[in-house]
Amino acid sequence: MSEEVAHSGLCRENACDCGTFFLDCAGCFDRSQLILSSSSAPRHTNPQVDEIIEQTWRNETQRAGAAGRMLFNGKLCRLNSAIYRNSTLKLELGEVTFKEFLGTNLTHAYLRYTHGPEVLADALGTSAVIRTGDGFLLLGKRSKSVLYHAGRIHPVGGIVEACKDEGESKNAPPDPFESIAMEISQEININEYTDVKCLGLVRDKHIIQPELVFDIAIKPDFAQVRRFASTASDAKEHAELIPVRDHPASAVTFIEQNFCELTPVAMASLLLHGLRHWGSGWFAATRGYLRSVI
Repeated sequence: MSEEVAHSGLCRENACDCGTFFLDCAGCFDRSQLILSSSSAPRHTNPQVDEIIEQTWRNETQRAGAAGRMLFNGKLCRLNSAIYRNSTLKLELGEVTFKEFLGTNLTHAYLRYTHGPEVLADALGTSAVIRTGDGFLLLGKRSKSVLYHAGRIHPVGGIVEACKDEGESKNAPPDPFESIAMEISQEININEYTDVKCLGLVRDKHIIQPELVFDIAIKPDFAQVRRFASTASDAKEHAELIPVRDHPASAVTFIEQNFCELTPVAMASLLLHGLRHWGSGWFAATRGYLRSVI
């Protein structure tokens, strides 16, 4: 990767094409190397895009209601820009709503071609490769009730929410490290870690959502995690938890056998974990495989 990678919502020339996802930057960042700033700059829009967003919201809320679900139009963090330089990743965060995200990235990502990348909500996601104490990487098979990627294999994670407390300073944006910790707590009921690193920024090629990938180690073994997860507040998000042996050959075999079920972010998470622990040669070979089967 080049020294500097700036995110704009479209695939940049210096981003790495990894088959099902774009890799904007890769590294091994601790909390001090992730530099955050806030911006009040709004998402660019126009009447045509606004109508698409409103119509999508009406359609999806009706569909959700018929299925016994509710959609909540919460405030999310938008990734306005990202710059990777001198071993730091600088993120400028704005604010969007879930309705904007649903009406652009999730259902009409093509709008970046017809109206420019600035109209996408680009809500910032976080996902984690979780290493258990007995040497497995933890992924989940999403339940049929989730809005996107239902039934597919995906990491634990979610979207970074905007600050909810009105008293919080707009100059203190939400911390993605805290966001992924909250997701892990809610989905598998784990709250202590032995190692936490951010491995980079990726984008699913279909929805172009920016996603920070984390590498997290925990002490409990896989069987213990499965028991803990059964009582988690968001346990229903995953139909089952899936273990992958934390070994370079096992990871490749898992990708080969489950290629059609893996989400782009799941593939990205496994590749960035391998880049950190098994080296650039393994990463290059596996990336080449992924591109060859697309």
